[in-house]
Order: sequence, then C-alpha cells, then structure tokens
Amino acid sequence: MFLLNCLMILWDDSLKRRRKNETGPSPDSGTEASNHCPPHPGFIWNVCIRCGERKSTEPTNDPVPTHVGLRYIHEGLEVSELEASRVRNAELRRVNKTKKLLLVVDLDHTVLNSARFADVPVGELQAGGSSLHQMTKLGLWTKLRPFAHEFLQEASKLYEMYIYTMGERKYAKKMAKLLDPTRQLFADRIISQNDSTKRYTKDLDVVLGADSAVVILDDTEAVWPSHKSNLILMERYHFFSSSCSQFGVNSASLAQLYRDESETEGTLATTLKTLRAIHHEYFNGKSQKRKLSSDSSDVRLVIRSLRAKLLAGCNVVLGPEIHPFWQLPAELGARCSTFCDHTTTHVVALDPGTDQALWAKEHDVFLVHPRWVDATSYLWSRPPEEDYPVTENPAGPAVVTFAKNVLVEPLIVDDTSDKGEVEPLVDLEPSKDETVSQATNAVELSGSSCLELPPTHVNGLSDASSVEDEDLEIE
Repeated sequence: MFLLNCLMILWDDSLKRRRKNETGPSPDSGTEASNHCPPHPGFIWNVCIRCGERKSTEPTNDPVPTHVGLRYIHEGLEVSELEASRVRNAELRRVNKTKKLLLVVDLDHTVLNSARFADVPVGELQAGGSSLHQMTKLGLWTKLRPFAHEFLQEASKLYEMYIYTMGERKYAKKMAKLLDPTRQLFADRIISQNDSTKRYTKDLDVVLGADSAVVILDDTEAVWPSHKSNLILMERYHFFSSSCSQFGVNSASLAQLYRDESETEGTLATTLKTLRAIHHEYFNGKSQKRKLSSDSSDVRLVIRSLRAKLLAGCNVVLGPEIHPFWQLPAELGARCSTFCDHTTTHVVALDPGTDQALWAKEHDVFLVHPRWVDATSYLWSRPPEEDYPVTENPAGPAVVTFAKNVLVEPLIVDDTSDKGEVEPLVDLEPSKDETVSQATNAVELSGSSCLELPPTHVNGLSDASSVEDEDLEIE
C-alpha cells in the first residue's frame, strides 16, 4: 500500500501536468504550467516517469545530486529534489490532517539485539525467554527488547513508522518480519544501508516526509549528523555479551546477569510515554496549536522544549574534571556553574575529594555522579539522586541499563539441535568506533550516492541483494 501511494502521488502529478498542457492553465492558477521535460520529476530504471525519455548519461560538473534514490519503495526509482520537496509538503498536510506524525526506528540495540551463533554461549540463551528467536538462515540469535511488540503497536496509533538501519537489506527485512509479521506497522517502509544516499550516515532525504514532522529513535547520535534535533537517543540494549564487547562496555551483559529490562518500566515503556508527550504537544500544545493552520509546527521544537523541562529548577555545579559535560545538563534545563553558592542544588563530580564535592557534603546539597545526568537524558525524567552517589572507588554500573531491570528465571535451552544450513550475511551495524569515525567524516560524503561499505566491513560474506528475501523463513 505504501509503494502504491507513493507511485500514485507521482503519477497523479504527471496526469495533472498533462491535462494542463492539453487544456491550458486554469483561470486561478496564476502561472502557466508545463508538461515538457526537462525538468524530469523522476526516473524508474533511468526512464522518466512523465515523458518516457531516457535519463542522460552525460557527465555533469554539479557536485550536488539532483535526484534522491528511493530504491526501498521501488527498485530503480529516483525522484528529483523538486519532486521530493513537493511530496514532503503534501505529506506534511496529510500529517496535520490525520494527526499522525512520522517515526523512524533503528533496529539493532534500539528495539532488539542480534548476535551470531558462535558468539552466544548456552548460558546466555537461558536468560532469553520467549522473546529470543533463532534465525537459522541468518546464523543469528535475535533478542527482542522487552515490550517491543506492544511498543510498536501503541506507537503506530500516533505515528506512521519507518525502519532505518545501517544493516543489510536482507537483515532489515527479516527483522521487520519478526517485529511486524502482518506488515501492518511498517509495510514497505524499510530502509537499509543499501538504500541510504549517504555512505556511513543516515539522512531523512529518503523519508518522504517533512523533517519538521519526523521523530527518530536510534542508539547512535553520530549517524544522524544533520538531524540530531529530531533524535530521541535510546540507551543501547546490550543483552548479549558480544554486544558489550563490540561497544567496549566494561560490564556484564543482561544475559550474563540473568536480568532483562522491565516490560512496564523499561526503556521502551519509557520511550512510549515520551512519544505520546511529543505527539500531544505537537497537536495540542499552546504554542503549536496556533501554528497548525499554517503547517508550521515543528517536532524539533517540541523535543527541545520537553527536554528543557527535565532538570528545570536545578542549579548544577560541575566539578573541574567534567567541564566538557556542560552542554547536556544545560539542554535538560539546568542552570550550570563552576562555583557553589546559596542557589546550588546539585554538584556533579567524579571525585568526592574535590572542593565542590566537599562543599556539597558540608551544605547538604545533592552530590551526584555524572551518570545521574545521563540517566535523566535517557529516561526523560529526573531519577533519584541517591541512586547515583560519588564514591572513592567507583566500580562501574552493576547493569548496563538505566531503565528498571528485573531478574529472569533461567530456562533449559537445547543448543545441540541442528541449526540447518546458514546463509552468509554481511556484518550487523558497525561497531561504535567505526560508526563514530565514519560519521565524523560523513560531511565530506554528504552529496555522494548510495555506496556499499568497503571490503573491510564485509569480512568475506556475500552481498544480500543476491538472495531473495521471500525464500527465507523466520525460525
């Protein structure tokens, strides 16, 4: 249905232009419309969707791409920047009419965690429960984040959802089928690394919706260099120990601890509350309600406004060892300072022996670890200060999540069964260091077309595009 709607928008525009060319401009149009190409509105397999002319292959000196590839909608489809802008404006009017914003959802470490068979010991499988899935054809164990299905069902009532992952398309489609077996939630709105117009980063240019109406859920800020203001940064879901190793987390994974996030108070449950608040403020907030008639509401302003309330009223003094940490508490609404006075409510420090820390103890002011500010950012609420003390020898987090987690009862898992023939697949999303390094240099590549990752990221595995997704089954 999504594919049909997108193509119908483009086709309707073509028909309108043809009719105007045959009958002349309408009396109230104000300008003369033309059916002549160029400019071409878009191409399928290098053939113009309006006039049927083949796309020119002549080289150009223009460094800025004039077309946006939309291969996830239809193989070979690309539309002009002008046409993409027109569709986004139409989508914005539809958003304000139907009161459904757009939600772009990352996969790995956001709503699930996947690991190769060889990287998961039997002991970790015992903590997986019913949300652990053996993906035989892909050679993966996939653990859904608690509350994942319920989260997506509830979010779909307020948002039209996309999947956007830096993983291969075959992996993306298999995970989409696991999360949405009836295809009612995402339909064909599945964007993979191969569909992105940027080499190492993600961009909303391939999402046919106005940036002002798009909310992004992702665990990595660096991959969204142009859209950080749309982003709700998710705490990474490290269920498997291999995930902790991949990101250099010096802590036991949830599976190793036989723990998991709470379904009712875990990350996704908290994020659902945040999404509901954003949606309500966008359509019903005092400042936004007055703007709806002009289609000028902006979800980015809503996100910034809601975040600025989280630590409102807190006067925070930062220890000398964490001055670079200044920006985050300020974004959360705190007033930050380097010296203590009668207005100080919190001292954030790593060392309990600093002058600021000693002053906080003497004046009975909250002395908290920087993780208290991090927890506020991820949980979208102010956590209890006593949960984040500053100690002489901090041992690090007992678990790898700020959200509430619970013990799980170990299950008996038979891992000796035949997993069948495993079809090779490219790596999952790049590691933290790779992602940050690639995203840092992505500005230079912002105008490049969709390219595959270099061989160093492939590890000798085959290209997923050579395998028909429909031939694979989810175990």
